Amino acid sequence: MNYYRGRGGPMPPRGPRPSGPRQPGYGGPPLPPDMIYKSFDPMECKHLFQRVNPEKSDAELSQAILSKNQELTPSPEELSKLQEQVAKLTSVVDNLVVSPEPEIDIEEIRVVGSFKKGTMLVGHKTADVVIILKHLPTKEDTTQVMKVLSDKMNEQQTGADKSSSAPTDSGFTYTIGGNTLRVFLTTLPSNTSETIDPEKHIKLDHLKNSLAAIRHARWFEENAFQSSIRVMVRILKDFKRRIPFFKNVNPWTINLLAHHSASMTGTQLTIPLVFRRCLQLLAAGILLPGSASISDPCEPGFVKAHSFMTYEQQDELACGAQTLLRALAHGGFKEILGMKGARKVTFDAPVMFDGVIVTPSKLAYEKSVEPEKMDTAGA
Repeated sequence: MNYYRGRGGPMPPRGPRPSGPRQPGYGGPPLPPDMIYKSFDPMECKHLFQRVNPEKSDAELSQAILSKNQELTPSPEELSKLQEQVAKLTSVVDNLVVSPEPEIDIEEIRVVGSFKKGTMLVGHKTADVVIILKHLPTKEDTTQVMKVLSDKMNEQQTGADKSSSAPTDSGFTYTIGGNTLRVFLTTLPSNTSETIDPEKHIKLDHLKNSLAAIRHARWFEENAFQSSIRVMVRILKDFKRRIPFFKNVNPWTINLLAHHSASMTGTQLTIPLVFRRCLQLLAAGILLPGSASISDPCEPGFVKAHSFMTYEQQDELACGAQTLLRALAHGGFKEILGMKGARKVTFDAPVMFDGVIVTPSKLAYEKSVEPEKMDTAGA
């Protein structure tokens, strides 16, 4: 076992080590198996590297990002219609809190998700709300709450559109006029420690995810006040729809990554810098095993934002980001953003940008295969 001290590297052997607990003078503790490192951030180290050529203007890149963001942003009419349904549901639930129906004891309602955060994509006519019950919600509660709320919502509708409701594993959906409200049922945090019957109650994972959605919406509202963060979230969500290696990144990780990319002490980053820094961080391995990563601010302790991803998925993400970053360095931002008329960026064959051939990075992770056990029966 090698022991490390500062920047000196492995210490040379100095005779036999005493038995028992470590003694002073025999090196520091061994490196942990899952060594935590801080991924390289070119923006933070910019002052250490002297430029050879003048920095290029980001005017075209900025215009392209803003144009793509405009394309991805829902129209005011689309948002207004969805907001109308959210307001009606909130009013219905608030009335039930004041004058409850039999066996429906609602604590409160919270609007969550991309609609609440202001990061919804065009065409995604869906708003998420969480209804907190005072007791552990059962599957019967789902049916009863869905019926009561749907009936009261229908009473407030003035158009000719027909509504429909359908139960889900964590609540139900209410759809009218092409707009959908996804209603998640949960309970007070103190009730999650009670015994849950899988056959009777909504699963504990669903209850905790709904409570986490409330924390996520509150944190984003309080911390993601820069417009560049919401722009970056929409761009990354579009990546998730178009780019294969990004499909495994969940929306909350996208929110944290966009916020981290736009946040730098003492510096207000422009949208092109936020976009470039995001790809640089991913390419440098901020979401790889062993990285200090981005800590989830809504969970106790140190929980990495990418802890849900497999090693293969993490490797694909870093590998793909490296290819995109090289394409960006040679003017391929229109292809990366998926602008109209631009060709697609491929990740399985070289592509030429501005006279330079960009070769896709190769995956580094190789899944270990356990050797087959020899059948020694009868030997």
